[in-house]
Amino acid sequence: MAVRGRSFVLCLLALQACVLRCCAWQPPYHAFQWTFGNNYLETELEECQNMTIVVESLSSNSSELGVPPYYLIAFELGGVPTTRMVGPDASKLYWQVGHREGSMLMLTMVDSNHSTGGVSPTLYNVTAGSNSSCLPSSSSSTDIARITPNLTSSLSTCEPWGLTITNGTKPYTMVLAALDSPIMTNATMGNDDDVFTYIDRANPDGQLLAAVVDANGQWGYATSTINTVGSTNNDCVGLISTSQTQAQIAAEAAARERAAEEAAKRRREDTIIGVVIGVGGALILMLTGAWLYRRRQLAIARGIWDGQDTRATGWVPDPDMGPPSVRSYKHVKNYSTDSATTATTSILLLSRTPPYEEQQAENRVLERSPTTPALPLPLASPNSRRNRKQQEASSSTSDAFGAPQLPNLAFSQLSMPMLRSPQGQTYTSLEMSDSDAQPDIIIQHRDGGVVQELPPPYKDYYRGTSSGTGTGSGSR
Repeated sequence: MAVRGRSFVLCLLALQACVLRCCAWQPPYHAFQWTFGNNYLETELEECQNMTIVVESLSSNSSELGVPPYYLIAFELGGVPTTRMVGPDASKLYWQVGHREGSMLMLTMVDSNHSTGGVSPTLYNVTAGSNSSCLPSSSSSTDIARITPNLTSSLSTCEPWGLTITNGTKPYTMVLAALDSPIMTNATMGNDDDVFTYIDRANPDGQLLAAVVDANGQWGYATSTINTVGSTNNDCVGLISTSQTQAQIAAEAAARERAAEEAAKRRREDTIIGVVIGVGGALILMLTGAWLYRRRQLAIARGIWDGQDTRATGWVPDPDMGPPSVRSYKHVKNYSTDSATTATTSILLLSRTPPYEEQQAENRVLERSPTTPALPLPLASPNSRRNRKQQEASSSTSDAFGAPQLPNLAFSQLSMPMLRSPQGQTYTSLEMSDSDAQPDIIIQHRDGGVVQELPPPYKDYYRGTSSGTGTGSGSR
């Protein structure tokens, strides 16, 4: 009987594996509910203890009890699970505890259609019994599949749980069960896959474990329970559980590591570029501002402001320029009724022609007025002036009325020849371009009488050295 029951279980698991292999996910259907009979509420079980099992309908229809025969699966935490048939009659179901003392069990039931009656709400602790003859041998086989999880303490909702399987025969079938869950989760992996990534959709504040069955229907070692935490929303949109090989997982991990390194490198480069641009730009602006400030200060020190020379500089005549031009002068006749003497005052206008006027006056000759005689140009040197005054004083008579008179002239424009420069150029008498600048005026009087000549400023007048005197006009 035991041999036939074990063969049936293996066939059942093989059939389940075939069905799940055609459809990667085959969630069991919650068709009924079960509990221990005799109102057994204890959480401890003895070795080889026989327990009565009661199957009940989930609805008011008492005939909806699943399809016999029924099987009880005991998931031993960290051990090998067991599957036992509990009977073909729903009213007479018995299960014998087949695990050793110290085992922690998570229990569930299935019928012949793989419909489930739900997972027990608590874990059961196996204690020592009076009879241990039903227990299998303690010898373990190295061919049994083992699961190595990447997380062992807690698992958040929608968080991936990596389960690596070793030993056993591929392909594997993963079974995931949680306390007080109405169903279990079965998933068949690929032919060469040995890593299963489960997206946690179990209710939070519970306990979850994973078990494995190989291609021969042999249970492998289950994991210990892991605490489920997180949100009650377990839709996990866009996330699915997958199976892969360890080589693929390693390649993906290496790719993620490289991507992380590249991202970190880009962040470092961006930081360096930002610092260089910020500091370098600020430094360039500072250097440019300092250079412009220094340049402005030097320009101000040289007397240059906005491109204009602002320094006070004296006018230095150009030695290559020609002699100053002599402007025309006018004879003004003084008609005085109170005096018997008619004095004629001569006004001589002298001015220096600006350079640009000298350039315009080159090769131009003044024409002599047909009605006015040309007068000689008085010399500007001090010796010539002194000689002229002496000549005027000596030639004058004691009678001022007998002095020769200049012809009566109106305010007519007189012309006079220009002095030639050493280069032979002729300069014209030009009118002054600046209305504010007035020409020098020399007034000669014939009725001034005898005047004593003032000595030069550098001659000591009180040393007994006689200074030249003259008669007649000579006052300016």
